[in-house]
Amino acid sequence: MDEIIDLDIIRPNKKRVKLAGKIVDVSYVPCGVTFEVDDLIRKLGAIGPAKLENDPAAQKEAFSISIKLCSLFFSVHYPDMTEKWFLDNVAIDQINVIVDAIKDALIDSYKGVERYGKN
Repeated sequence: MDEIIDLDIIRPNKKRVKLAGKIVDVSYVPCGVTFEVDDLIRKLGAIGPAKLENDPAAQKEAFSISIKLCSLFFSVHYPDMTEKWFLDNVAIDQINVIVDAIKDALIDSYKGVERYGKN
């Protein structure tokens, strides 16, 4: 009898974002961009909430990093969704929702790796 290791069962339930008529699954981070996504999220975290409240330069830096993160993530499926595209077509509240979804997906993927390591 053949043994099948079903890796589909460890994939999270789909969580999709619809933006400009394009749908992207944000329930996981594609492995090809994981380290870049992680780096950008760490840079955002390093800015910190206190700086974001009082420092316009920090606000601009966080915005720029957020745009890069969204573009990196979405361009895996839609190469035309560049940083310029996001700047021209997306509102800041939409960016915030996308960034939060990507952060959640990255955290969940690391939890999965951690669980696998314990097994």
